Amino acid sequence: MYYKRPPRKRFYSYLMPFLVIVLIFAGIVFGWRALNDILIDQNRSTSNEKVFLNIESGSAKAMTVGKSEWQNAPDKIYLYRGERFKTGADGRATFTFFDQSLMRLNTNTEVTFTSLKKKNDTYNIEVELVRGDVWTKVERITNPGSTFGITTGLITVDSRGGVIAISAPGTVYMLEGTAQIGVKYEDDVIKTYTLGVGQQFLVDEAKAQAIERGEDTEVIFALSDSFKQTNWYRWNIKKDGAVNAFEESDLGEEGAETAEGLITEDEEAGGGAEDLANVGRVAYVTKPSKDTETNKSTLTVEGNFDPEKINAIYVEGQKAAVTGTGKWKADSVKLTFEGENEIDIEAEQLDGIKTALEPLVVVYDKTAPDTPAITDPGANDETVEIEDIEQIIKGTVSKDTAAVIVNDYRLTKYVPGSGTFEYYAKTEYGNLEVGDNEYKVIAEDKAGNQSESAIINLTLTQEVVDEAGNKDEASVETQDPASQDDEDELPQASSSGGVVITAPNGGESFTTSETEFEITGTVPDGTAKVEVNDYALSLFEPGNTNFKYRAFVSIGNLKIGEKNTYTVKAYDEDGGVLGEASITIDVESGASSAPVITIPTSSGSYATTLDTLVVGGTVGKWVTRMYVDNKEITDYIPGSEQWRMSIKLNPGKNTIVVTAEKAGEQVGKAEIEITYNP
Repeated sequence: MYYKRPPRKRFYSYLMPFLVIVLIFAGIVFGWRALNDILIDQNRSTSNEKVFLNIESGSAKAMTVGKSEWQNAPDKIYLYRGERFKTGADGRATFTFFDQSLMRLNTNTEVTFTSLKKKNDTYNIEVELVRGDVWTKVERITNPGSTFGITTGLITVDSRGGVIAISAPGTVYMLEGTAQIGVKYEDDVIKTYTLGVGQQFLVDEAKAQAIERGEDTEVIFALSDSFKQTNWYRWNIKKDGAVNAFEESDLGEEGAETAEGLITEDEEAGGGAEDLANVGRVAYVTKPSKDTETNKSTLTVEGNFDPEKINAIYVEGQKAAVTGTGKWKADSVKLTFEGENEIDIEAEQLDGIKTALEPLVVVYDKTAPDTPAITDPGANDETVEIEDIEQIIKGTVSKDTAAVIVNDYRLTKYVPGSGTFEYYAKTEYGNLEVGDNEYKVIAEDKAGNQSESAIINLTLTQEVVDEAGNKDEASVETQDPASQDDEDELPQASSSGGVVITAPNGGESFTTSETEFEITGTVPDGTAKVEVNDYALSLFEPGNTNFKYRAFVSIGNLKIGEKNTYTVKAYDEDGGVLGEASITIDVESGASSAPVITIPTSSGSYATTLDTLVVGGTVGKWVTRMYVDNKEITDYIPGSEQWRMSIKLNPGKNTIVVTAEKAGEQVGKAEIEITYNP
C-alpha cells in the first residue's frame, strides 16, 4: 500500500498565527488606552488639569462636561477643562489653579475654563469671563512656553505674574505686575497694549470699532480712585492679607504685598491661615519679595519653615539663624555683580538630606535714572513768570522711573513706566507763593537710585482786584478752613507708660484729606503684646520695642468724613497694661464738598477782553461729578480735588454757576460774574 506523506509546514505557517495573536492583543491594548483617554478627557480626572473651588459666600452653580443644565455647585470640589461656573446675586467664590494662581469671582459672575493643561514644567491656563468681575493673582511665570490668559467678548488679557481685576466686557485694573491686553473685533485681536501697575484699561464696542478703523483712541488711564472705594476691591484686599493690610513688618512700603504666604484670612474675624501658595511647603522665603531690586550690595533674607520636618536652612552655604518658632533669617547676604543675582537656599531635613528651594532672584542695580525733563510751563533751569494762582508742572522721565519726587514730595498719581509726570502747584496747597518758587524734580528707580535734579523756577506776579479795587496778592491759604474750624475740637493725643506714637504727624492729632496712613511708634521693654483699638498686632514679636499699624480707607479701618481715634496699648506677658497712647485722624469731617473758583480769580467778579476763558478751581475729594452752567465737565477726575473748563462768553456780564454732585445729589455750588468787554 502506497502512503503519501503530508506536505511539511513552512516556518511562516507557524509565524502567521503568532502575528495575528500579537496584533489582536495590540489592538485590544490600544483600544483600551484610547477609550481610557476619552473617559479621562470626559471626566477630567487627571491631577493637573483641574481647578479647586472654594465658595466664599452665597449660592453658585456649575455646568459640568456632559451636562446641559446648571446644577447647584457644592463647596470644595474640582472643576475641569470645558466646564462652566457662575455665582448668584449673593455669591462669591475662589478658584485655585495647579500653579497656585488664584481667581476670585464677584457676585453675578460667570466663567468657562477653556484650557487647563500641564505637561512637565509647561502649562496653559485660559479662562473665558462671560460676565461679571474677577480678581486674579497670577503666580510669576518663568517658563516661556507657559501662559495664563483671560478673555472676554472684547479683550484678551495675558499675564506672566501679578494682580489683575477684570470687569466684563472691557475693563482691566492692573494692581501688581504687567499684562498684555488685546482688543478684539469680530473675535480677532486687532491691537495689543501693555498695561502697567497702577493703570486702568477701558474699551467698549465703540472704542473697539474706532481702533479697528485705525483711529487714535485713548484706552489707558490712571487707576480709578472710585474703584478703590468699591466693596469688591476692599474685600479682595482683605482676602489678600488682612493682617498685612493693617500691619507691616520691616519690609518697607510694599510689605503687605511682599510678605507672601503668611496670613490671608481676616484676623478681625478671628481667622488666620497660610496663603494657598505655601500650603504644604516645609520652607519658603518671606523677605525679600520676588522681583526685588536694590542698590545695596548686601541684603537680609528671611522665611518660615516647619520645625517638625526641617532641621536647618542654608543660604549661600551659610546656616541661617533661627529667629523664632518656624522662622529663619540670614543677614548680610552678598550680591556679587550688577544685574540678576540668584541666591541659593537649601532646607536640611531631619535626616540630614538637603533639598534646594526655588532660587531667590534679586536685581542689583547701581545705575540712576536719567534726569527728568520739564516740558511745561518751561524747561529745565528756566525761570517762568506766571499769573495764575495754580500751575501744573509737566515733564517726562525715563521708563525705568518707579517714582517721581518734587521738593521731597512723592507724586502719588505717577504711574511707573508711563514716562510722564504732573505736579500741581497751588497757592491753596501752600506750595506756590507770590514771588519766586523753586521746584526740584527727581526720578527714582525701583532699586532706590535717584537721578540728578531737574529745576524750574516759577515767579508768581498775579494780583487779584475785586470790583471795589481791593488787592489781594494770591490769597495764600496755608491751612484748609475746615481744619481751622475743627482743630480745637480734635481730641488731644495722649501717651503714658512709655508707649509713644511717632507717626503720622509726630503723633499729634490732625485733620487731613489723605486716606492711607502708617501708625508707628515705640513701646517699653518687656512688651509681650500690642493692641490697636483692641486688634492684636500678630506681626509684633514679644521683646520688640517698635510697632507698625496701617490705617487705610480701602481696608475699612479709616473712615471718610469722621474723626478716627486709634488707641495703642502695650501688655506684659501676664496681660497687664504697661501703657497706652492715642491719636485722632480726622478725614475731612468738617470739610465742605462745595466747589471753589480760583481761576481766573478767587474774587467773585472778573473783567476780560477775551471771548473764551478757562474757569477752574477746587472741590471736595469725594465729589463724583462737576457741572458748569449745567454742562458736565467730562474730563473731571473724581478724587483729584480740581476742576476746570473752557467757556464761551457773551458781550457784557456773564454769570457762571458751578455745581458739584456726590452720589447723585448736589452738594454745593459757586458763582462768578465775568464781564466780557470786546
